[in-house]
Amino acid sequence: MNTRPYAYKQVIATLHGCQADLLDDKLLLNTTLVAIRGANMQLAKTRATNPLVYKVTDDVMGGGVSVNALIVTSHLTVHTSRLHKATEFDCATCGPHSDPLAALGAFKKALKPTYVTIQYESRDMCPQIDTIGQWHSACAGDTT
Repeated sequence: MNTRPYAYKQVIATLHGCQADLLDDKLLLNTTLVAIRGANMQLAKTRATNPLVYKVTDDVMGGGVSVNALIVTSHLTVHTSRLHKATEFDCATCGPHSDPLAALGAFKKALKPTYVTIQYESRDMCPQIDTIGQWHSACAGDTT
């Protein structure tokens, strides 16, 4: 069996029925920074602006905000759609103590979705059923 010399975790989620203003770029930026701290991750030092925030007031998705943050061990990206009252979330990390589900919890708290669909992937150094089971349990509950 091939194993990685590091742990890899990724959460991809859609937050549906978001009650917050999905064009509020400051809210999305601040939530990203809170999520990074709360998930035991660090923002990478780059020459370019990090996180990068892009706001569109009118497009095929009814406008939205994208925030792309490079973290020391990977990334955290969110895209909002005002038309669909939805937010797409993607957080991947190779940090052994980072918690992408905690990062998602920060967005759930700030954006107040009616429900969330989640995909979680873990490719640990030594995969264990107990670890995966714990993650699935956390997905079912509130991680805030």
